[in-house]
Amino acid sequence: MIDWNDPRVKMAVYLIYGTSFIVMFLVIIIWKKRVSHIELMNDFKYLAAFGLFHGLAEYSDIPRFLAWQPAWVYDLTKLILVTTSFAALLAFGLSVISAGIEERRWVRGIPLGALLMYFWLLAFAGLDTIKGEGAGISYNLAELAQRHSLGFLGAFITSYAFIELSGKMNTIVGAKAGRRFMYAGICFALYAVFGGVIVTSVLEVPVVVYRSAIALLITVAVIGMLQLFKVRQTG
Repeated sequence: MIDWNDPRVKMAVYLIYGTSFIVMFLVIIIWKKRVSHIELMNDFKYLAAFGLFHGLAEYSDIPRFLAWQPAWVYDLTKLILVTTSFAALLAFGLSVISAGIEERRWVRGIPLGALLMYFWLLAFAGLDTIKGEGAGISYNLAELAQRHSLGFLGAFITSYAFIELSGKMNTIVGAKAGRRFMYAGICFALYAVFGGVIVTSVLEVPVVVYRSAIALLITVAVIGMLQLFKVRQTG
């Protein structure tokens, strides 16, 4: 029986969670340079940013297990990193679904506007962890707000974007390509649920364990998609 409260187990879960997204970031950056001639890859910079910020956010939880102080520094750092990552994920999804449709281009400004509004709220009301108990917004409430808004929307719209691309790829390239994009869409749909809706344990297993597993699946799905794009040979 796994003791999910064991600090070593928690640290392993967060390391898998963070490392999965950091790997996704690195793979996208490397592959993006190799296939820069493919227009779709321009939007993947937002997905790469999501991976980087969210991976670093999960690493920022490790000092908690080491009991480093002051704890509020890690709370604030994680809020900033996670919220920024969700905004980047939303930017990716909206960029994909608005590609080539001029009347939809205005939606690309939504992530930045939402991000600025969230940070303004934190600056205006403050956090209890900084200003003292009862003086502002609690960390749990601030985290809940970011997940139920930017987190859910970012993952849901990205899921929709990949499923939409799946149909196009299935027609243009073939069923194999379509399945890989569909797989990514399903993974992000799961992340919308476990990363943007559910915040408590499921079947006595902490929700972060599910998020960690889904992060690994997302990374595998993205790598599988990138392998569909042929690398342009030079020289």
